[in-house]
Amino acid sequence: SAHFPSPPRLSLLCLRALHVQTMATFILSRFASAAGRRQKSIFYSPIVASLSSSATPSTTAAAQQASDIKRSRSISLPTALALVGGSLLGGYCLGTSHTVHWKEIQKDRELPKGERGCCSCDDGDAPTATPTSPKVEFTEAQIQLSSKLSEIAGKNHVYDGMKETSKNAHFLQGARLGQGTALCIVQPGTLNETVRCLQEIVDAGCVVLPQGSNTGLTGGSVPRNDKADTRPTVIISLKRLNTHFPIDDGNRVVCLAGCGISSLADSISQWFPDRESHSILGSTFLNPTTAAGVAFGSGGVYVRKGPARTDRALYCKVTRNKWGENVVNIVNTLGIEGLEDEDFLNGSGETAVGALDVYATDIRQGYRRVMAKSSDSKHGRAKASDADYQNKVCECTNAVSRYNADTSGEDCNRSEGKVLILATVHDTFPAPSKKRVFWVSFPDMETTLAFRREVCLNNPKDLPISCEYMNRDSVDIIDRSGRILTYMIRVLGMGDVMGMMWGVKIAIEGLPFSWSPLICDKLLHTFNNWVPSAIPNKFIQVGREYDHNCVVAVGEFGDGTLARFMERMDAFVKKYNGKAVLDANDIGKKIISVVEANSSSEVTALNAFRFVAAPAFKTYCVGEDIQGVSVDYALPKNGGTIPPLTKDAAKPLKRMRY
Repeated sequence: SAHFPSPPRLSLLCLRALHVQTMATFILSRFASAAGRRQKSIFYSPIVASLSSSATPSTTAAAQQASDIKRSRSISLPTALALVGGSLLGGYCLGTSHTVHWKEIQKDRELPKGERGCCSCDDGDAPTATPTSPKVEFTEAQIQLSSKLSEIAGKNHVYDGMKETSKNAHFLQGARLGQGTALCIVQPGTLNETVRCLQEIVDAGCVVLPQGSNTGLTGGSVPRNDKADTRPTVIISLKRLNTHFPIDDGNRVVCLAGCGISSLADSISQWFPDRESHSILGSTFLNPTTAAGVAFGSGGVYVRKGPARTDRALYCKVTRNKWGENVVNIVNTLGIEGLEDEDFLNGSGETAVGALDVYATDIRQGYRRVMAKSSDSKHGRAKASDADYQNKVCECTNAVSRYNADTSGEDCNRSEGKVLILATVHDTFPAPSKKRVFWVSFPDMETTLAFRREVCLNNPKDLPISCEYMNRDSVDIIDRSGRILTYMIRVLGMGDVMGMMWGVKIAIEGLPFSWSPLICDKLLHTFNNWVPSAIPNKFIQVGREYDHNCVVAVGEFGDGTLARFMERMDAFVKKYNGKAVLDANDIGKKIISVVEANSSSEVTALNAFRFVAAPAFKTYCVGEDIQGVSVDYALPKNGGTIPPLTKDAAKPLKRMRY
């Protein structure tokens, strides 16, 4: 990271504008207060006089004198309005006079994002923080596209995207990274509407960008204006397709493309308390969609479950026929009885898309339907999760256990927008009968890797629920800039409420002011230290003392998994802590520190603390006025050492690894 000069002139001018408005308000309040007191005394005197048994001429004279003072010294309404208007105008002029200077200092700055933004500055043509729409000559079909989409999805669900506003910012700007513009945004309400909209968009020669909750954690759900393809982009927001329902007695679940993983987790815990959905961690507080996890790849924190993937889906592919026309093809591998392609007669007009639409509409409207079952076809027997992950992750080879470019299986997996997912089938998993969570700290990477190899990945049957790594810089940055967000997750929980509040943040950042992209993170960073540490001090202390930390969750699944894991961990800690450090100043120092979360509130705090790592990174960079670069990389299973920087690279102020 490199220092970025803070904008002192911006702060000074804003303070001047605030000073002008404050002084004007103070003057008006003084006039109003004085006038109010005089008015009270004026009305009070006649009342006293009328209640008195004998009114005297002196009382009447006093009232007349006070009335004369009021007329001579009170402020008139036109004068008050003129003062208010003048103060606002002065504040506006002072506040906007910094525009040229602000653009000058912003030209070399980019907010933290995934692509190589800082390196592109070398050519002197770095993109600005707010991209603008490229100038493209639209065809007649593209000009008429918004009207056609309005006829399909309704005019209230089609938005202009050529200029970012607070109304469309949550479609055009990622929650963490990515930003651009689009020809328009459409939000279909049914699967059939989605297919029809897709056909119209490809017929108009536009780029299709499927979008779920637009958490922006990978940047793949928002348009980019710096792409080589000059065709206009149309966003298909699938958030309205949020229906989900269980099949196979709760062992699996069907999710339409807009179903949020937090909403799904809540539903499964209510329907089947002894089962869990795939994802209950990561960016769950933003309620990203299950389809996005399949399309872009999910994290590998779930050692027992593996990353999100499925070979059972309903999705669209666009091909060209021999006449050069774009044709939308429906691929159905759901494997559900009554929804197989063979269940619908050719020429009848009925399709799996229509049948699933009817079923989902009934569920959404509260009607009870017989629980569906998987068919006995090859699709019904196909994988709805990465069932081989437990074996793969324990193989200590130079291969990686998971990576976002893993396109094995059905085309929907890691499709990254190459196909449009409509619905997916996912396995559910047994919930542990008992769970323990530990904060384990290590003094060096070699010991950390040994713990991973000998304790966590000892064998496929005794895997922990999850294992999250954070280095010391991660702990420092999250604690410095993520306390408020951590407390919000702990108090409000995850799902729609947090998603709505995050949407408000995105809307503020989309306001047409130069300070709007930074103000929320500036405030979060400024007021962060006003609240106490978001996790108990026993975790923060070891997090700051040790360079390497892991949050390990272990569960009991009825076969002694928890007991065997504890035996391995106790033996590992005893082995390494038995080696005294041969240093005169450090004799007897512990090699490994193990701190257990003793209550559900501490477990929730640790989970929330890890959740906010990505947004805290951006808040820290903005708050400290430094450049941040975010990079995703996969390491081999028999490795894990820190990727070295080149010799001529600038030394980072912080190197956050998690």
